[in-house]
Amino acid sequence: MNRRTPGWYVSRILLHAFLMTLAVIFMFPFVWSLLTSLKTMPELFKPMPSGSIAQVVEYMIPLHWRWENYQQVFDTVPFGTFYINTVLVTVARTIGGVFIASLAAFAFAQLQFKGRDLIFFILLAGLMVPDQVLIVPRYILMREFGWLDTYQALIVPLLFSAFGAFLLRQFFLGIPKDFFEAAAIEGANPFRIYWDIYMPLARPALSAFGFLMFLSSWNEFLWALTITNSTEMRVLSVGIALFEGQYNTNTAVMLAAANLATIPLIVLFMFFQKQLVEGIALTGVKG
Repeated sequence: MNRRTPGWYVSRILLHAFLMTLAVIFMFPFVWSLLTSLKTMPELFKPMPSGSIAQVVEYMIPLHWRWENYQQVFDTVPFGTFYINTVLVTVARTIGGVFIASLAAFAFAQLQFKGRDLIFFILLAGLMVPDQVLIVPRYILMREFGWLDTYQALIVPLLFSAFGAFLLRQFFLGIPKDFFEAAAIEGANPFRIYWDIYMPLARPALSAFGFLMFLSSWNEFLWALTITNSTEMRVLSVGIALFEGQYNTNTAVMLAAANLATIPLIVLFMFFQKQLVEGIALTGVKG
């Protein structure tokens, strides 16, 4: 049995101290946002002191905790409508995006068809095209379909993810070909093999991509701003911008809205962080 030396304990203490320091640094903006969202207007305009850390901490803590800022979020704009729209659009994009990407990944990883490698190369080439370049063609298509300012326009154009197909393909390549051949011998068609065998085995990778898809959809701003006109169709990322006034902005109320929009992501990450790390790790190893 190997004895742990004093150097081992010192290295562990230093490692944990370093990680805790990083955690504090990364948590600071969020804590600042929470505290600032509870300040009154006069406190927002107080200059930040340039003295000791104690003075900075004292400046950050509100003198009068104004919880009414969170109520004002719902009184200023139809924030509940923004929330419902965001949940509907994000859930639809995530479920549809994971299904389409997993279908494409299964085909590229396990099926043999003419032009497979060329099509996959074109798919990867699409990753190098900035998303902003596609906004005008997408907008024209939505206009021709009569989908402007609708849920269809918010959901359908962003269902397809070349990154998701690549990520899941790497995982499917790690699944032994024997599963596919044995099921095919038993008479199962490709879709049955995909649904009953490969999808259950790919749960870690599907969870990881699903979380990334959810995060991207929840925070998406540019396309939602371009394709929607009415307030009733706005999502959270666009709706928060409505708190910015022409001459002045109540930063506390805006940050309160941003914090309310962030809560679902934090809760989701707390529940799925294990699957996220596991899925990305397995995807990288099995490629």
